[in-house]
Formats: sequence, C-alpha cells, structure tokens
Amino acid sequence: MIAINKMDHPAAKTMLNEVRSILSLDRERAWRPPIVLTEAMRGENVEELWSKVEAHRAFLESEGELEERRRRNLAGEVFAVASTRAKAHLEGAVADDPELRRLLDEVQRRELDPLTAVREILDKVFHIGDQNGTDPR
Repeated sequence: MIAINKMDHPAAKTMLNEVRSILSLDRERAWRPPIVLTEAMRGENVEELWSKVEAHRAFLESEGELEERRRRNLAGEVFAVASTRAKAHLEGAVADDPELRRLLDEVQRRELDPLTAVREILDKVFHIGDQNGTDPR
C-alpha cells in the first residue's frame, strides 16, 4: 500500500491522483496497492492504513506469496553472508600471496585485463576454472 502523509497539504490530492495514474499502468499485478491519505501527527486515517496493511498480509498469505517472499529473503541472506565471507577470504588471500598481488598490480597499471586476473585469482584461491566454457585447460 502507499501512504501519502500530510493529507492536509494542498498538494496531497494531486499526489494521490499522480500515484493512482502511475499504478494504473500496471494491469498485470494481482494486488492493486491501495493509496491512503493520512495525517500521522493527528492520527487521521492511521486505522484505515493499518487495515490495508492487514488486508495485504491476508492476500499474501492466501496466495502463498508471504511464504515465498520469506524463502527468497532467507536465501538472499545466505548469499549475502556467503558473499561477504568469500570477499574477505579473497582479499586476505590476495594480500598474503605475492603472485596474486602482482596480478592485481598489473590490472591497476592496465597491463592485464580484469577478467584474466579474475580467472587466475579464482582458480588459485577457490580452485574455480572459467565458468563460461572458454577455459583452454
């Protein structure tokens, strides 16, 4: 859902119409995000907004989308942590290995292209050959 706060602002209705117009372009979506004008400081339409939040959650649950989003988020967390650790390991390996530092230096001096350096570094650190099938070995 979309909350447009400061409903007493002169431009609030204009904003509502513009957002509604933009949302109307997406005809494929099963859920049409409701737009709620609110004035949070005075608590105006906050209950209506909460009601729309609950309706959206019910929709997600009924479509199985809530569980699917949770699954995607958990998988994303796994890959984010793994990426962070792999990057730290890779940086440490390059810092500790004169041959790998030399490759990085050559890239920085523009004597070696980055993809060749990546291929060699990944092969040495993670024992990963070229994944696109062009590895001559």
